[in-house]
Amino acid sequence: MDSRKLYIGWCQALFSVLVLWGVSNVFMSYSTQILHVNKIVFACATYTSCSLLLLLYAGRGALSKETLRSVDTWAYGLIMLCNYFVTLNLYATISATEASLVQRFSVIASLLFSWFFLHRTPTRGQLVGATILAGGLIVVASDLPNEIAMQVYGLIFLAAIFQASRIFVAELHRPHKQAAQQDVKSRCRVVGYVMFIITIMFVCMVGLFTFLQTSIPVENRLFPIAPEDFIHAPSIVMGMIMGVVIYTPLRYLEFASSHVIKTENFLAVTALSFFSTFFWEWATLPITGLSLSNLSMTDIIAGTVVTGGALLMSVSKIYSTHRTNPLEPYIRYCGQDIEQVEDSREIVASALEHFNGDLKKAAQSLEVPLAVIEAFLNDREKVLAFRTPVLKTVARHYRKKVANSDALTGLVNRTGFMTAMKGAAHEFKTFSVVFIDLNKFKPINDTYGHDAGDFVLKTIGQRLVGLFGKTAEVTRLGGDEFCILLFNKTKKQAIETLPTIQKCIDEEMTFEGNTFAVSASLGVANYPKDSDSLEGLLKLADSEMYAQKKDKGDAR
Repeated sequence: MDSRKLYIGWCQALFSVLVLWGVSNVFMSYSTQILHVNKIVFACATYTSCSLLLLLYAGRGALSKETLRSVDTWAYGLIMLCNYFVTLNLYATISATEASLVQRFSVIASLLFSWFFLHRTPTRGQLVGATILAGGLIVVASDLPNEIAMQVYGLIFLAAIFQASRIFVAELHRPHKQAAQQDVKSRCRVVGYVMFIITIMFVCMVGLFTFLQTSIPVENRLFPIAPEDFIHAPSIVMGMIMGVVIYTPLRYLEFASSHVIKTENFLAVTALSFFSTFFWEWATLPITGLSLSNLSMTDIIAGTVVTGGALLMSVSKIYSTHRTNPLEPYIRYCGQDIEQVEDSREIVASALEHFNGDLKKAAQSLEVPLAVIEAFLNDREKVLAFRTPVLKTVARHYRKKVANSDALTGLVNRTGFMTAMKGAAHEFKTFSVVFIDLNKFKPINDTYGHDAGDFVLKTIGQRLVGLFGKTAEVTRLGGDEFCILLFNKTKKQAIETLPTIQKCIDEEMTFEGNTFAVSASLGVANYPKDSDSLEGLLKLADSEMYAQKKDKGDAR
């Protein structure tokens, strides 16, 4: 990933936390503690207005069905709902600044998740930062009033799990990954449909429990809401403001930045929400009337420690990302995208098999550094994959230089040659093939060894390619048999080239101080004069070559 995208990703994360998160935290505290909004109606209005605004802006287009059908979308929605209820209850229990501080347990949860599930090895700086962060959080948690401590501990744990899970799903969300390669409207469309699904799930869940609570007498309602509460004006108005002004850009930037800088880094940046929430809560005191009396000096000191630890994690990751790493442009950790991992490993394995385990040749054929091939060989956990743009390029090189290539000479193999013949049949009215079988090749193999024989085959292949260039396709069919596809050549024109081909092959060659020469028997067939079947064309050229060999009495 280029540095410009990373820079934009980090800027998006910082804006989300320093502005949107801080304002959102204060807004929720004000709505729940001062205005006493109905949390259910407030959340419903927030989700609905957010999804409608995004979808109205994005309009109809690609990835709509893919997003609605994606398991990632439904998983994100369920986690989002759980996270929202836990967060609302947390902010209704303690101050916004305290709540934003203790929520940073999600940073530690995300680091553990990324290491355990995605096999992302944390840096030393991340581990040190996480330890400092954990120490500050423990101090804050231990300073809570006894009467609410256990309740807050449970909410902290749940909030950490749900928040980390939510950002991971956003990072790995497959439709959004596709949208990330397109324009802003495509990304808004995906996020809009995600929020639409959340709204539908939320309304259905609330409707079900409201029906049950009104139909079945219960002493303690799970959802403290009655049908008439759905028209609570302050809850609707505040929820719509939250959805349009704060939630829409926040959800968009959450998906965008977590995809670029990864979840654990995004959540590390959220540690700044302690100071951003404190600033916005302090700055809006004359308007909101919120109290900061519950925030002690211990909380401030602990908040500074937590923020410092999280920033150490972020800076460490930024530094390690920007260090010279020759593999970074080519491969990435891709533990959740099994298909891309398998495709990448299959290409590398096939290339190695094609070149009999020669790592250097495999790397050259795929046009990647040797270290990339070695990285795949050492990837016992099967989590590495080529980056998407690189995979497309590597797959193209694989088809051309491996799947359709002769491992020894680098010429196209029989499959590639047949493909070239099919193309020629569509492009030209006529073409000819020259079938070549080397004479006196076996004695060279027997006398000087297989290395000398390989040298002869490679030399002949290079000579033939040099003789015709792009006006022909040269293949080694196997053993000491070659074939030349002469584009747009009649049979007469092809026969006129035979002396030149023969002379090219007859020329002496030297290998390790030994000089020797081979000759060749040649056969010609023309399309469509001799045959309109490509396989039949090769057989006719082979038969003509064999007849010439028999007439001359040439030996191999």
